[in-house]
This record gives sequence, C-alpha cells and structure tokens, in this order.
Amino acid sequence: MGLIRLLLLVVVLIGGYWAYYVYASGEPYDEIGSAINSRLPEKAREFGCNELKRRHGTAAVNAPAGCEPYWARI
Repeated sequence: MGLIRLLLLVVVLIGGYWAYYVYASGEPYDEIGSAINSRLPEKAREFGCNELKRRHGTAAVNAPAGCEPYWARI
C-alpha cells in the first residue's frame, strides 16, 4: 500500500509541475517543465505547446524543447 501511495504522489507532483509550467510559469524554457512536456503523449504535448505559445507569444522566439513540431503551426 505504501508503494502505491508513493507512486501516486510522484504522479501528482509531476503532473502539478507540468500544469504550473504550462499555466503559470513566467519562463517557457524551464528545463524541468520542458522535459516533462517533451515526454508526454502527442495530444497533451500539443496542448501544452499551444498554451505556452498563447501565453508567451512573440516573447518566446524559439520553441521550447518538445514543441518544435507544433510551434510553427500555432
């Protein structure tokens, strides 16, 4: 039971950091956030990249890691 709780805590922490990175971070090039985002399934990664592009707009000249295929389409 302890292992399940630990794994659940890890999933919640990683998911929470990704949500913070996508919705609230002031920096689109955060290493941890972009590493998490680049390892997500395609739909989640596309959503995260779209949200980052919407929030940071022209201030983010280059695409964050993992967002390269989506950045030009946005």
